[in-house]
Amino acid sequence: MTEVEERKANPYNARKEWHTPDRPAQASADSLFFETEATQEEAEEASETPQTKQEQRPRANYKKRYDDLKKHYDDKIAEFKQREQELLAKAQSAQPQYQPPRSAEDLAEFKSKYPDLYETVETVAHMRSQEQVNALQQKLQAIEARESELARRDAEAKLRERHPDFEDIRGDERFHGWAKEQPEEIQRWIYNNPDN
Repeated sequence: MTEVEERKANPYNARKEWHTPDRPAQASADSLFFETEATQEEAEEASETPQTKQEQRPRANYKKRYDDLKKHYDDKIAEFKQREQELLAKAQSAQPQYQPPRSAEDLAEFKSKYPDLYETVETVAHMRSQEQVNALQQKLQAIEARESELARRDAEAKLRERHPDFEDIRGDERFHGWAKEQPEEIQRWIYNNPDN
């Protein structure tokens, strides 16, 4: 009969044929009770150079390390800011300072040098001034309408003072018939003269 190999479970693919786990060096059970050669050598080395645990490993002075890193960081920031200021000053000094034309000759020279720019600026200026004129005209019309209304009220008040029967005359058809028979200039005085 042939022998059948029993397959064993391999959870999490832990056992592979190429995998050999690294085993830590383990001391024998006797080393707990008896000194071995290695521990004797270590004891001799320790007696020759007395060092504390803290001296054996690199000293970790975290506050000093932090302070050094912070100082380096602050120095670099200051250096970058100074360099930025130098570059900005250099860039500003390299650019010519623009002086707008102040006289008619300067304006004519600007127009001859930059005709396209001059036309664009002139167009924008006309558009802005037209917007301002339109806004002022609307305000002026409102003021004129209010002033004519005030003048008409003032004239009607004077007529009522001099002629207490003004409202009766205004609504009377005989008066309107008489006004239509008058010359055109008198009709304008009566109907088209609200403030006098």
